[in-house]
Amino acid sequence: MNEKVLVIGAGLSGLTSASLLAKRGFDVTIVDAQYKPGGSCGIFKRKDNIFEQGSAMLYGFGEKGFNSHRFVFNSLEEPINIIKHDELYVINYGDKRIVFYDDINKFTDELGEAFPEEKDNFKKFYKDIEELYLKVIAEDPAYISPDVVKKEDGLKKLLNHPLAYVKFLGYLNSNTESLLKKYFKSEEIFKFFDKLTSTYCYTTVKETPAVLSTVMFVDNHYGGSYYPAGSTLHLVGKLEKVIEENGGKAIYNKEVTKILVKDNKAIGVELDDGSEIKADFVIHSGTVWNLYNKLLLENVDKKKVELVNSLTSTYPSLVLFALVKEEAIPEGTLPIEMLVSNTDEIDEGEVTVYILSIDDKSLCKEGYHIISAIGPSFKEWPLGFKNNYKSKEYDDMKKSEIDRIINVLEKRFPKIKDNICHVELSTPTTLNRYAMKYKGAVAGPKQKLGQHMLKRLHTESEIDNLYNCGESTVMGTGTPAVTVSGVSAANMILRKLNMEEYEYKDNTKEYVNIINKPVTSNKIIIGNTYEEKKITRLASQCQYCEQPVCERNCKNSVPIRDINRRLAVGNYYGAKRLLKESGSKCKECYSIYCEKCCIRNSYSSSVKIKDIMELLENL
Repeated sequence: MNEKVLVIGAGLSGLTSASLLAKRGFDVTIVDAQYKPGGSCGIFKRKDNIFEQGSAMLYGFGEKGFNSHRFVFNSLEEPINIIKHDELYVINYGDKRIVFYDDINKFTDELGEAFPEEKDNFKKFYKDIEELYLKVIAEDPAYISPDVVKKEDGLKKLLNHPLAYVKFLGYLNSNTESLLKKYFKSEEIFKFFDKLTSTYCYTTVKETPAVLSTVMFVDNHYGGSYYPAGSTLHLVGKLEKVIEENGGKAIYNKEVTKILVKDNKAIGVELDDGSEIKADFVIHSGTVWNLYNKLLLENVDKKKVELVNSLTSTYPSLVLFALVKEEAIPEGTLPIEMLVSNTDEIDEGEVTVYILSIDDKSLCKEGYHIISAIGPSFKEWPLGFKNNYKSKEYDDMKKSEIDRIINVLEKRFPKIKDNICHVELSTPTTLNRYAMKYKGAVAGPKQKLGQHMLKRLHTESEIDNLYNCGESTVMGTGTPAVTVSGVSAANMILRKLNMEEYEYKDNTKEYVNIINKPVTSNKIIIGNTYEEKKITRLASQCQYCEQPVCERNCKNSVPIRDINRRLAVGNYYGAKRLLKESGSKCKECYSIYCEKCCIRNSYSSSVKIKDIMELLENL
């Protein structure tokens, strides 16, 4: 395969497109402005403790429903170990505690206890939308964006269940509030569903298209809630692994500043160092704002730019990260808990708390838990990407917000203040800097009526051979949705070349392995041979520092961090290629300055860098 594909952005959607096309033999290069893949899905470490930097409420790995992650890993034939949470999550709604069970009947019973006057209406509402979901979505899964569905596939669905399909399409331009009014009268119910839609797609029931909510309210119960064993490092790392094992290349710390266009056809990109990479196809996995205000600015009219800039973004977000002693977490706490103190409106006290160490003990040492708490911020924050934003005022804002969020958490976790061992904060500025989120908005343009579904960025661009994926597109936000957008972009290139597309097939071999919880480090086994398992275990001690001191002190300029990150997920091919490209002479190095200045020396012992590199050379 001679066709070259350039993917802009190594978030989940970009990685999905790139890995699927690499698997089919395309010459794939993926470029990202940050030093690692994943975008808002990934981790960072503090003294061996693993923190999720963003996307951690993962759906789409189930055997039923909208299981796009399972579809992708099966298509790639790449094994991955996954933890299934017992329940989806729990919402602490005022003085009510409502558990979202997988079983919809059990869940509606729970809702009936919380709102007894509407018990029968909950049963009828969920029965109706469940029936619609099963006929239109689950019966014949389609992992492709609605804007590029083949006409014959759409017709097939219509003919299978004409009444259900017409009813479903009728929800396209009506809001969720109008749907709910057919079942409920209590204003309290509308406020409750406001919290659900704001959690799923950052909109209220008045804003949310009914066509989206009917799927969202049901799908998660069918699919379940999941977490990659050992962290999302393995989710994004395995996609990168497939790219590199199939001859693809990942370029980090390089920003794409322009999409090169000739005769209305994308022919490559320009990087921030002035260099150019030519390609037959370009896939853009980024925000609609960056696309039209920067990458395509010279090739689109002003009206298009004005329209893009008129789009309403989702809320900017804060994420608090904390290591706490286990006494801070009461018995019966679920891995995902939503805290809603103000049931009347969305405010800064609305926080979703992830305590994934409840099910995955490998994230921190025994006797502790990792907390990530995310919520909206309505304050003005500086832009972070390539800006000198750090100041006393900014630091003071961060300290104030840390205190505020801890006070919110204390209402649910009364012992938290006395048991915090480490705490830090990611602001909208941080999200803009590290994930290029527009003004720190966590999920692109709102999926609200008027800028929803087919009114969003389409998979096929107005520029020939340029395709789009990610949360600005028709599919919208959430890891299953952006994954489908990535599949769609890959399929459009395959379709253009008259090649077989990635589609659901019965009796596909399963590569997603659901493992028993709680997971401990000794349950996470990467590698087949003794040598592979050993090198993975040693490399997993790396802290993946943003500014690795070990590399600065390596006279051979070996990319130690990036090699270790690959080895930790079993990407031996990619790691070995990096080592070879560096011209390493690690065997001849006896000074081992890299180990002497390893950050891990400050609390434990150094990563065995020399041993790792020697083992890698012999793999």
